[in-house]
Amino acid sequence: MLTITNIDVQAISVESNFEKKIYLDFPVVPGQVLMPGEEKIEIPITFTPRELRTYHEVVKLNFNNGLYFIDVVVQGVGIPLHLDLKDPDQAFTNLGVVSVGQEVSKFMPLVNRSLKTVKFKVVPRDKKAFAASSLSIHPETVQDIVLKPKESYPVEIRFRPKSRLPPFEQDIMLQIEGIEEPRKFLTVAGVAHGIELKLMDEVAAFGNVVVGSRLTKYIQMSNFGDVKANFSWNKNEFTKNFTINPASGYINPNSNLDLEVTFHPREDENIGSGKVTCETKVVCEVKGGEPINLKMMGKPVKQDSSQLQEINFNTVVRTANS
Repeated sequence: MLTITNIDVQAISVESNFEKKIYLDFPVVPGQVLMPGEEKIEIPITFTPRELRTYHEVVKLNFNNGLYFIDVVVQGVGIPLHLDLKDPDQAFTNLGVVSVGQEVSKFMPLVNRSLKTVKFKVVPRDKKAFAASSLSIHPETVQDIVLKPKESYPVEIRFRPKSRLPPFEQDIMLQIEGIEEPRKFLTVAGVAHGIELKLMDEVAAFGNVVVGSRLTKYIQMSNFGDVKANFSWNKNEFTKNFTINPASGYINPNSNLDLEVTFHPREDENIGSGKVTCETKVVCEVKGGEPINLKMMGKPVKQDSSQLQEINFNTVVRTANS
């Protein structure tokens, strides 16, 4: 920033015939007048080197319509930016297969091999997709990182999946101060395996069942996950009138298991009223996964005496042969 101060007792005007270049901008507004009393103006000088070389420009400032001139010399050197991974092989980093709930982190040291200090941020290319992949960057992406020449900084990438994720790839960028377009830093890949156990029916309705008899329905339990799923039904919640078989076990990935759900109502003094309904909601604990629920309901009824029949069997059997 070039500051011009009027310390004269009269007003002065400032102009320049400098034309903007692709590598240098020196914007002097035509017709500017500085009043006496140390009035100031500031001129921003922007240097954007396009080549790896030394630049030299002379900007002539015209005061009071040619009364006198001042030459401002602007010099700069275009140098290469060398902000790179310490290990180039980390340009593609595979975080591997991670189970839901676990966490994996890797460090990617950045080295500034440039001749000057670099200020930058580490940001994902797609923030929404990055977060959906359960990835995070440390330090936080809002924090500026300043590296002097030859200094390094360990950028940490953490992967902590909360649910199953298919294989993914996410790009991480360097947002360098003074450069408009972010530059690709590296690509991280990974996949999250987990358990996804589901019941094809969440309600087992048996209707009317005679006391002392049994009615069985089959409900399919499916493992849509990537690993073996161990399950266990809470027997304390249903053993009086219902039975689930098997009550515990496992299902391999992409496999099904038919559960035998049986309603066997017992004698109850209120059954004769016809208003008793057996209903219970049982929880199945899934190791490493979300619990699942099954609602079982049925109505126990007494046997209608008019439907009872006596059946006599007569048959011929062997007799003793003297």
